[in-house]
Amino acid sequence: MTTPNNLPAELTSFVGREPQLAELRRLLHRSRLITLIGPGGAGKTRLALRLAAGQLDRFPGGVWLVELASVSDVRLLEQTVSFACGIREEKGRPLIEALIDGLAAHRTLLVLDSTEHLVDASATLASQLLRSCRELSIIVTGREPLGVPGETIWRTPSLTVPRPTDAAQPELLLQSEAVRLFVERTRLNRPGFELDQATSAPVAQICSRLEGIPLAIELAAGLTGTTTMTDIVDGLSDRFRLLTGGSRASLPRHQTLRHAVDWSYRLLRESDQRLFITLTAFAGGFDVVAVEAVTAGLIDKQDVRPSLQRLVDKSLVMTDPARLGPTRYEMLETIREFGLEKLHELGEPDVRRRHAEYFVSWLDEAIQKLETKEQNVWLQRIVAEQANVRLALEWTLVAMPEAALRLATSMGSFTVLLGLYREDIHWLDRALANPTPPSLARAIALRTRARLRRRRGEFDGAARDAEASIELCRRLGDKANMGKALTVLAVVESSRGDHSQAMRLHVKSLELAQASGDARRVAMSLNNIALLSLVQGDAVGGRRRILEALQEIEKSGDRWTWARLVESLARIEFQLGNLDASEARYFEALRVCAELQDPDLVAECCNGLGLVAVTRRNPRRAMMLFGAAAGLYAKFGSEPPTEFSQRIAQSLALARSQLGMPAADVAWNEGESLSLNQALGLAMGTPRHEAHDGSSPLTAREMQVAKCIVDGMTNGEIGARLKIATRTVDAHVEHIRNKLGLRTRAQVAVWTKDRLGKG
Repeated sequence: MTTPNNLPAELTSFVGREPQLAELRRLLHRSRLITLIGPGGAGKTRLALRLAAGQLDRFPGGVWLVELASVSDVRLLEQTVSFACGIREEKGRPLIEALIDGLAAHRTLLVLDSTEHLVDASATLASQLLRSCRELSIIVTGREPLGVPGETIWRTPSLTVPRPTDAAQPELLLQSEAVRLFVERTRLNRPGFELDQATSAPVAQICSRLEGIPLAIELAAGLTGTTTMTDIVDGLSDRFRLLTGGSRASLPRHQTLRHAVDWSYRLLRESDQRLFITLTAFAGGFDVVAVEAVTAGLIDKQDVRPSLQRLVDKSLVMTDPARLGPTRYEMLETIREFGLEKLHELGEPDVRRRHAEYFVSWLDEAIQKLETKEQNVWLQRIVAEQANVRLALEWTLVAMPEAALRLATSMGSFTVLLGLYREDIHWLDRALANPTPPSLARAIALRTRARLRRRRGEFDGAARDAEASIELCRRLGDKANMGKALTVLAVVESSRGDHSQAMRLHVKSLELAQASGDARRVAMSLNNIALLSLVQGDAVGGRRRILEALQEIEKSGDRWTWARLVESLARIEFQLGNLDASEARYFEALRVCAELQDPDLVAECCNGLGLVAVTRRNPRRAMMLFGAAAGLYAKFGSEPPTEFSQRIAQSLALARSQLGMPAADVAWNEGESLSLNQALGLAMGTPRHEAHDGSSPLTAREMQVAKCIVDGMTNGEIGARLKIATRTVDAHVEHIRNKLGLRTRAQVAVWTKDRLGKG
């Protein structure tokens, strides 16, 4: 099974560095913390990523890249690391503890990239993690060491440069890593380019004068599509005039790089310079629509795309042509820092304001798209823009308080899908702390915080926020938003046990939603009333309400809300004794969860399927499902619905008695340790007609393959024994791992001997 990781695909070839990689691999076997230091553009990140990619087999717990360049607030460091690793917060518990627990269980490798602006915080976090997680190793890139005990400091060298005596001999020049890099990148701009007698001398000069600094070489190569080699050499000579006194080798390499970037910048036409400077207002990437909005009034809209392409051609901006959806552009952080200096010199308020205004408006629209058939695409786009949204939030909190309320509120609308409750409450707290006049934006922000607090089980705070939102909407005369706030308050009251008051509030909310013609709100109100009807013993009435709600939501194409309604229907079908229908509905909801990755809904489905499994006398599956649900709620920092907690507790006790101890605890622990995707696999992996004795979730063929794994056979040998193709065996093995939530063949063998025997 492939080691879990989030390492990006390499878009260009990796040139040279073989001796350095070999040395780093040896060091990583001896040291748990290696820090690659060096000037901007020295190739630290690329080298660290290549090193990490070669370590996947050593770290079955995962190899995770944590990009820190766009994180400006040290308070978000732990959140950023945990999000990259797929570790979620837990209610009432410091995030560092959840992070430690998530990383301590397996051999894991972290790559903390670009720590130079967060050195102290990164040092503290790395020290805590290494002390608490004995199986954890960390690779750090930055411009200075962390200063942590046990740290191995590795200075990133430049690429090897050609010897002066080799300048006239192309075949000898290619022994230089710098020359090979220059030639390969030049071929991207000039296909068919070859190093020959005419080009050898200028290429040797370029690589030597740039001292083998990878970024500087790539910048120079980026000019070869429009500039001759002679002009490049002349340009370098002009730009480095300040560095000719004394030994250039004794000067900081970042100064050399800065002049290389400055020279590249000065070669741009004036309109391209304006665009380049403006682009530094973005963080973490951007698309052309955003650029056109932020540059409005500075650059003619028709000139933006060609100018942007020229910046790409000159390697000042990067893009991934293989990416799905709108083309997304990025800047290396070193280049962005240079541009930011220029932006500060020219005065940045107007650019910052346009950037913030664009993302306030864009996120408003994106949130609306989350309620359509395109919601999965838009969710991914929102995730991609998180760095820009955070940057806009920081600006608006100071300069545009009303806009900050809108932006923080919009973040809360997709936080539910990602489980990032703590971060958005952080932003909402700061936005609501600003003294803004009574407004609809403030009312909606209060409602959003109430909803997030309710998810975290903070019922009193949630009730205060919801009541404040209702009162503000009443003063403003906005009945539609008052109805939404009533829904939140109703859910809080239901969670606190006052079902009669909750029903009154839900009915009032339904009336307001119907009056406004909001099909989605009508559907959600019907759903809430149906679930309360179920709690009050009216399952038939609840089923009727849910079917009405499904008719309403199908008008919008909102699959997330549809899945929530189907999960509610599954609960009701179970209460009515329709086990097959209940299970089928849970599977329908889970198929949407597989796309949208909603942790709360997956947990609720696991609990529901656990009830089905208990009723069918499959206690082991039930214990694993209940454990998986509990684990997801804890990992993502939310609380299960209190209305059904008693039924879950009763069924859990029954499953324990059916399975017996300690087998029940083993099954619970297996489920509780599962990741979100592993829990999905567990919930969906068992056929409806599986054996009710809990013996195995595997098909007959998968059982045969599993028993062959016990014998130590390779996939090819299994294929020969069972007379099936090796690729078919590969697929069976992958299915077995996914169903069982196991990582290795050894784990599969142990499970098989324990559950199936060898007969």
